[in-house]
Amino acid sequence: MKQLTLIFCLFIGLVEMNGQGGPENRKGQVSFVSSEHIYVRFSSTAGISTGDTLYISSRDALNAALVVTNLSSTSCICTKIGSITPSVADPVIAKIKSGNTKPAEKELNREAISIPPPSATEVTQSQPIITEPKQQINGSISAASYADFSNTPADNSFRFKYTVSLNARNIADSKFSAESYLSFRHKAGAWDEVQHDVFSALKIYSLSVRYDPNKTTQISLGRKINPKISNMGAMDGLQFEKVIKKFTLGALVGTRPDYSNYSFNSDLFQYGAYLAFNSKKDKAYSESSIAFMEQMNQWKTDRRFIYIQHTNSLINNLNVFFSFEADLYQIKYDTLKSGIQQHSFSPTGLYFSLRYKLTSKLSISGSYDARKSVVYYETYKTLIDTLLEKEMRQGFRLQANYKITKNLLFGIQSGYRFLNSDPQASKNINGYLTYSHFQGSNISITLSATYLETSYLTGKITGIHLSQDFLKGKIYTGLGYRYIDYRLPESQQNPVQHNLELNLNWQFYKNLSLSAYYEATYEQSDRYNRIYTQLRIRF
Repeated sequence: MKQLTLIFCLFIGLVEMNGQGGPENRKGQVSFVSSEHIYVRFSSTAGISTGDTLYISSRDALNAALVVTNLSSTSCICTKIGSITPSVADPVIAKIKSGNTKPAEKELNREAISIPPPSATEVTQSQPIITEPKQQINGSISAASYADFSNTPADNSFRFKYTVSLNARNIADSKFSAESYLSFRHKAGAWDEVQHDVFSALKIYSLSVRYDPNKTTQISLGRKINPKISNMGAMDGLQFEKVIKKFTLGALVGTRPDYSNYSFNSDLFQYGAYLAFNSKKDKAYSESSIAFMEQMNQWKTDRRFIYIQHTNSLINNLNVFFSFEADLYQIKYDTLKSGIQQHSFSPTGLYFSLRYKLTSKLSISGSYDARKSVVYYETYKTLIDTLLEKEMRQGFRLQANYKITKNLLFGIQSGYRFLNSDPQASKNINGYLTYSHFQGSNISITLSATYLETSYLTGKITGIHLSQDFLKGKIYTGLGYRYIDYRLPESQQNPVQHNLELNLNWQFYKNLSLSAYYEATYEQSDRYNRIYTQLRIRF
């Protein structure tokens, strides 16, 4: 433990610096969520720029949740980062730097290729806890349907999904709060699967209560993600946190969700503790944390590890994020195949990212990713989108965005990965060019191109997307086309696909919205269709 304390103290000493200027926290609201982008509406985007980070409040802290890829005078198009998945009507906060309030130029683009997520665990500094408890309740209920059908012998699929989310702060002006996010998803004609295992359909992503005995102490019980160690995912159990000046001490004990169906599993016991240090002065901030965890399986040690995380904006226009994970325990087997427990220090995860805004027109970002692959319990990505994301992980990435003129935006991204398990390196490059407010209208046009080369696939994707708002943003429409040409050397196949997509979002009454999406994929003789509809009410 002395060694870990020494490491943390040295780590803190290296990153402690000062800054200047005070940021303004401007509130906005999520207006629309698609499979690739999240749209946020503000009263004004003056002071917000492409590449900026937007935040969502959770556990009395502002957590980095979105990165701005494009914007107009009142709206931002963003990509998701971190473990938080925003929903329509969720409040969002933008940190506006002092003196940076120049009105945003209108360069609206709904479907520009997204900036790569800088981290699955980026968390920023804690914010002061509200001293006077005041009830705040918001949430949403939605019902959605998914239809997949084709002219092939494969069975058609019809699925339904219902979600409920609730965030109740200071219930009845008390010190108690609660949060939940649940979904129920089932397939038509397969109700016997639900009866056999209800958790094959029911997913509890968050369900917890919290008690704040004072403004520096938090106690929570149930299933939730701790933003200080969000890389671990959700936990079932008891969590305690205490703030002492610039330090935050935390402890947790409970179990991990079952890895097969995300249900409760008492065999997956775990416990741990963490220490975080937060430094904030004017517009600069820095947060560092170190965590120790012991995870068990049937009450036998399964994994023992430390996790270190750091994020800062100590240099003007530069954001840095770093995370490191190492196992401290392993079992080695001898020739008789008997296990011998040993203490060890084996790095298992590393991520480093930089985002730098050189000028008001040019921003660049880069990252090195050596983390394990992400497991999705739910995803709406197409096969091609999933493939692209997988091949862009665990390697180097570089991206640049340049605003050529008021209405013309260009972006390019490249990645390189070479693992010991790969016969050859994976390389990719993609770019986009967006012309917003085409010929003075409210239409935006985006041209995009991607080239991907891996050990088992070579592919080229080109596309065009048009979008337009109506009735002051209450109705959003989009039309896109992609030409997909990829080769499979091992099977000597060269399938070509034509992909067409249509989407509509209509906020037809205050807190009611309707979303619809249609995607058609054409091959030589086959045609695949996917239709998605959703009705959401927020409160």
